[in-house]
Amino acid sequence: MRGDSFLIFNMGCKINRYEGQALREAWLGLGMTEADGVERADVIVLNSCAVTAAAEADLRSSLRRFARLAPRAGIIVTGCAAKLPGAASLPGIRRLVEQNDKASLLRGPWADPGLEVFPAPGLDDLSCAPARTRGEKGKGFPPPADFRAQGARGIQSAGSGGRDAFPGFALSSCERSRAAIKIQDGCSQGCAYCIVPLVRGKARSRPFPETLAEARRLLRTGFRELVISGVNLRQYNDGGDDFWDFLARLEEALAPEWAGRMRLRLSSLEPGQLGDKALRVIAQSGLLAPHLHLSLQSGSLGVLRRMGRAFCDLQALPGFLDRLGLIWPRFALGADLLVAFPGETEAEFLENLDFVRALPLSYAHVFPYSRRPGTAAADMPGQVGAGARKERAAKLRALAGEKKTAFLHGLLEEETLRVVFENNRGGGCLGVCEYYADCVLADARGRPEPRVLTPVSPLGVEGEKLLVRAQPEGV
Repeated sequence: MRGDSFLIFNMGCKINRYEGQALREAWLGLGMTEADGVERADVIVLNSCAVTAAAEADLRSSLRRFARLAPRAGIIVTGCAAKLPGAASLPGIRRLVEQNDKASLLRGPWADPGLEVFPAPGLDDLSCAPARTRGEKGKGFPPPADFRAQGARGIQSAGSGGRDAFPGFALSSCERSRAAIKIQDGCSQGCAYCIVPLVRGKARSRPFPETLAEARRLLRTGFRELVISGVNLRQYNDGGDDFWDFLARLEEALAPEWAGRMRLRLSSLEPGQLGDKALRVIAQSGLLAPHLHLSLQSGSLGVLRRMGRAFCDLQALPGFLDRLGLIWPRFALGADLLVAFPGETEAEFLENLDFVRALPLSYAHVFPYSRRPGTAAADMPGQVGAGARKERAAKLRALAGEKKTAFLHGLLEEETLRVVFENNRGGGCLGVCEYYADCVLADARGRPEPRVLTPVSPLGVEGEKLLVRAQPEGV
């Protein structure tokens, strides 16, 4: 009987990967099987991203490819792009599930939460899809048996229920060696360039007991690095506890059993989160990896104001980082940077460049501004031309690259690093150390176990990676 094999393709951020893995675990628990190839999948899920226009283009390209490779599969589109205008007309899909209704899929790909059903678009507009002829209605994407039994036809479009509750995703394992834990979803900030509040809704936080249970479950499974993740961790609020309260509680609960045997890593933070309380919690922690990643976006206050990010206290950031250096003599610092925002002048870009140059960055993710319909910035005057966007992004990436190289060479001073290696298939043995530097084993013979904290000695720098050697046991 068709309908029991599936594949889930996660596009975009680590939050999507987390939710996709939760769906995978749930469906396996329902007795479904994971297909060993696209052609053998009865159900294909595209867990989509909508951050940039390129992400939407990737979604449409993937739809065309899957329609060609698996013309009889039921294709489901969920994730952030499922909320965008025009998503209902995406070609070849059986079901459209908006991001805020994604958790309904935990009950199965064709679970019916009482949502609206409307006609499916045809496949004729897919250049790579087999053309239908009259009289072949329904032969293109036959739904699985349990969906057919409901008598439904076409796409199911999810509604807007359950938007105030934290989505019910949870993990007991994951395919990667470092496990993410999602503690926050949505965003109520409304930055001018960002479409996340539209597609993920307002900020919601996960109750601490659920997070702690998942952390313990993952540690028992064998993971030794847990990445604390959320859409906007600055807006975490669990009964009045903010993010730093959460982190202190998690440390208190885990440290007695796991100190020295695992580590916590923080995903993206807002500069506005960094103050005296953050320093106190970091100073008292024995589990945190010495690494912060900032959603900085710009070092120009004028640009930040137009972005709707005036809450970012740029003047306080250098002082915070100086005091952090007294706690962590060496630490990794990453940043997200958005260049060529509407109205950004050459002087503002140089201001941004100078601010970034002064930061002790170890890496940066640089994005040229991408116009997103539905956001305030899309209609702002002063849209920067493509040439200037490309040139400014290149300059900022070059600066970030210089800082990354210098940081990697600085790590050669360390006697020991602790690396979590991935379960690499073929090629070199790759992993990540506590300073969030990519590490590759100089000798891949006798590869270390994935997931565990492996002591290594740094040997040199190869491109953007650190060359390391595993230390003998007992060192």
